[in-house]
Amino acid sequence: MKKRRSKTSPTESRSLNESFKKLIVSRIEKHGIELDDAVQRYHIRNKSILIEWIRKYGIFDVDYIVVQPMKPSKDTSEVKKLKELLKAKDDEITRLKKEAHLNRQREIMVEAIIEVVKEDYNIDLSKKAIPGLLKGTSSKEEKEE
Repeated sequence: MKKRRSKTSPTESRSLNESFKKLIVSRIEKHGIELDDAVQRYHIRNKSILIEWIRKYGIFDVDYIVVQPMKPSKDTSEVKKLKELLKAKDDEITRLKKEAHLNRQREIMVEAIIEVVKEDYNIDLSKKAIPGLLKGTSSKEEKEE
């Protein structure tokens, strides 16, 4: 007498196949089984198939590096402090950007006023260079001229 195999539907077969893959991947991850050993132990065609399963079902990333999910912080007060500190830094950055913008606007206004005074009243308000501070000139050279 021959044994009759029970026929499984394609979806049942697919889910069994998927659960088998997940089981192998979890064993590799939990027990640190080498890929070559897993290929031989579980009769998998080649290592690239196993790597594909790991990428799909495992907690590893593409480069086969363990990705640990973040654990929730027990100390929520520290998290709140860090969030407040971050918000304070963001506020300071915003304030400094506005201050820099205002300083640039003031600089433009002062330059415009100096230009108007120079053109309308023929008065030069630009700072005079102190003799000897300019590169390449000295007080002796200025006296000789």
